[in-house]
Amino acid sequence: MVIVLNVLSMLTLCAVGLCLIVQLNRRLPSGSKPYWLGAMAFVLFARVLEPVFLSSAGFALPGQSVSSQQALVGLVMACLTAGLFEETGKYICLKVRSVRSNLDLPWLAKFALGYALCEAVLLGVIAHAQFLYFYSSPEVLQTLDLDSTAQDVIKKQLASLTEWTAIFLLIERVFAIVIQVGLTFIGALAVAKRQLVWLMAAILIHALINIPAASYQYGFLAAEHGEMIYALLLLIALYCIWRGGAFTVVRLRAALSDE
Repeated sequence: MVIVLNVLSMLTLCAVGLCLIVQLNRRLPSGSKPYWLGAMAFVLFARVLEPVFLSSAGFALPGQSVSSQQALVGLVMACLTAGLFEETGKYICLKVRSVRSNLDLPWLAKFALGYALCEAVLLGVIAHAQFLYFYSSPEVLQTLDLDSTAQDVIKKQLASLTEWTAIFLLIERVFAIVIQVGLTFIGALAVAKRQLVWLMAAILIHALINIPAASYQYGFLAAEHGEMIYALLLLIALYCIWRGGAFTVVRLRAALSDE
């Protein structure tokens, strides 16, 4: 039952992504290229450059056998690095777009969604599918070239998989999509208004939002507590969008038209 519900959750997440793409394509011009550019930006800055920096800088990574103090430093740096690399990466892409062509809302919306959905697929579908495979075939872990600490971390994560995990996975990934799109729009304000304070705000918000997930990965927070925090944050984010989303879009449209 655990595997079935988690698979349904992943399929629902994929369906949500496809529905969003279909709706944007119906309502907005600019083709499908912005989706792919957003996805490539995520892979480059979040999955290549960011991990390379963290490992080369010598900070503790999740699963390593280190002291609590080293793990805490690694947690803080992981959150700050995620915000710095991802939001700066998006800012660079948007800046290049604004120089080569007009940075309009249809292009921006599709770029933001492409970035967010790439993260959802890589972290919420593919990575979770791998955990479900380990859950159904735990003997496979013994064949992997992992030290005992890394195996213990994975076993702990596998033990936390329940029926509720499926619901929390969906909530967390939907929240991540909403936040990534919102942060991309904040970064666009930095480009349109030529004010780096908006980029700094996006970096800080991103770093703060990463704290619950990083705390779980570094062993400071139980999985269910982290998921509850993200469920609460999703409600807060949706409320903020309902109250101020239209105002932000209008402000961004005005800034882009003045660019």
